[in-house]
Amino acid sequence: MVLDWRIRPPGPSLPPLPLALVVFFAVFCIMAAFAVWTATSLGLLSFLLLSRLSVRRKWLRFAVYGVGAGFLIYLTNELYLAIAGAPFRPGPVYNLDNHLKVFTLSARAAFSEETMFRLFAIPFLVSLGMRFYGWRPRFGFESAASDQPRVPTSPPKRLVLIALLVSALMFGVAHGTNPVAASLFGLVLGVAFLRGGWESAVTAHFLGNYLLFAGIYL
Repeated sequence: MVLDWRIRPPGPSLPPLPLALVVFFAVFCIMAAFAVWTATSLGLLSFLLLSRLSVRRKWLRFAVYGVGAGFLIYLTNELYLAIAGAPFRPGPVYNLDNHLKVFTLSARAAFSEETMFRLFAIPFLVSLGMRFYGWRPRFGFESAASDQPRVPTSPPKRLVLIALLVSALMFGVAHGTNPVAASLFGLVLGVAFLRGGWESAVTAHFLGNYLLFAGIYL
């Protein structure tokens, strides 16, 4: 965040860095708390670090769905751009003429967008769909007499798939200059999140962006 503010061109729409940091941190904490609570209630993965997998399996999933998915995204985007013959432009905000700018843009986009479109959106969409199956959120202050054992509810696979597709489409719409590529990008990132947690999705997003932008602009 600090690097992002240092290399951005000054403008009237850019808030002061301390305010931006406070708002960014507050929003992330709220989304993370909601995601952990909702995903745990539904038996979904939120953060890989919080899962009950062994250390070895955590590293294996991170390698496959974080690092591996990042290279897959990069190669897929390269193939798409070669076939479509269309330029890929991240937007007019940056002049990506050095590695620091490419790193900063890639890191900030990965962190913020994976928090919004995967960590928050997928559990939220699944929880909405589960209400049609009679699922209701548990807040922890129900009376002891009516309290039932808290067993995580496993949502139907088709519901998780729908949430994955909707989040990918939302991601594509948010990237209006490259909606098709971004939607495909979002599908891979959604799988990375569901199988490898938020950490894997952020890593895959960062690698995909960094390798793509570095190859185009540097």
